Amino acid sequence: MILPIQRSSQIPASTPQPGTAAGRPPTTTGALVRPGESDAPTRVSDTPRRLQLLTLALVTAGILFGLVGCLVFVRLAYGMDRAEQNTAQLVRVQQIQSNLLTADATATNAFLVGGLEPDAQRLRYDQAIQATSTLVAQAADAQRADADALAALNRSVLAYAATIEQARANNRQGLPVGAQYLRGASAQLRGEALPVLDNLNVANTGRAADEMDLGAGWLLIPLGLVVLTSLIATMVWLARRFRRRINVGVLVAALVVAAALLGSVVGMIQLSQRLSDLRQSSFSSLTAAANARIQANNAKSNESLTLIARGSGASFEKAWVESSARVQRSVSEVRDSDLDRLWSGYSTVHKQIRALDDGGAWEKAVATATGTGAGSSNATFGAFDSAAAAELESAGGTVASELAAAQPGLVTAAALTLIAGLAAAVLARRGLAERLREYR
Repeated sequence: MILPIQRSSQIPASTPQPGTAAGRPPTTTGALVRPGESDAPTRVSDTPRRLQLLTLALVTAGILFGLVGCLVFVRLAYGMDRAEQNTAQLVRVQQIQSNLLTADATATNAFLVGGLEPDAQRLRYDQAIQATSTLVAQAADAQRADADALAALNRSVLAYAATIEQARANNRQGLPVGAQYLRGASAQLRGEALPVLDNLNVANTGRAADEMDLGAGWLLIPLGLVVLTSLIATMVWLARRFRRRINVGVLVAALVVAAALLGSVVGMIQLSQRLSDLRQSSFSSLTAAANARIQANNAKSNESLTLIARGSGASFEKAWVESSARVQRSVSEVRDSDLDRLWSGYSTVHKQIRALDDGGAWEKAVATATGTGAGSSNATFGAFDSAAAAELESAGGTVASELAAAQPGLVTAAALTLIAGLAAAVLARRGLAERLREYR
């Protein structure tokens, strides 16, 4: 008897289920990473990205260092050029002031002679006024910032010259009103023209001094230190990450930046010291000689005005004493000059004039003040004035040549710093590119 075969509804354990491989457990998606386990592939994949970011940062830093260094040294070179021009403008302004006071001193001294003034003094006055007009035009063209002040000065000079001509015309006719015109012209010169020149002196002295200050140029040093520190930190990271002590590209880039930074520091320290010495020597002598000459001519003019006043010139003599004190202070600041001795010689003659005038010998006092022989006021003062003018010209030439001599070196430093920054950027990129190629 054949029994019927019954189908079992159970699936044997060894029979694989659909969708699974025989003998393998089923897989699940989204397997979890247990806490504490390392994800080595992810960490390794971060290194190329870090190398790319480092490359971008170092290239940017190198280019920035080069550009900033170039701009700093170009700015310093431009500053030296501007300082040279401002010094030249300062000399012009001081020459204008000296010429005006020379003209006034000559006019007042010639006025004492009476009648038609001596030809030599008339010529000296005309030359001083003409030189003043020429220098005013040159100064207005050289420094636009001074143009308005110089225009006002020119109007004052023209008014002064016109009043002097009125004084001369009356003096030739023996009219006492001529003395009043002369005093009015001198007062107008000191009340209008000289204050303008004083302001121009202060402005141009300040400009020249500011341009001789390195100022923001020192910012290159901290920037260079930041770039150098970044390169060193990169080398340390590369050594730890890749088990290699030296990365040639980054190392050479660091050496280039270090050399450029060291050269910049040494160069700026030397330039700073050079400018400091220049300010304390030739530039100081320049301003001192100019001030001495200006105050000396002011004193000489007041000497004549005192005699013209004939017993009523106490205020002019007081002004002479004040100007003389300023001259003595200024000549003491001029190095290696004979100005102090020359001024003492003139001061001695001035005391003789005052002694004669105060003693009632007015004619003898006038003769000593207007004479041209040895021992006269004009002769001793002329020796001082000539020496002060020569010192002014010498000091101005020294300052200009020193400032001009510094400019080629600064232009060279600008080019070298730019090259160093670009070279550091290229070298750092090549050094990091070698490590980056290991992942490709």
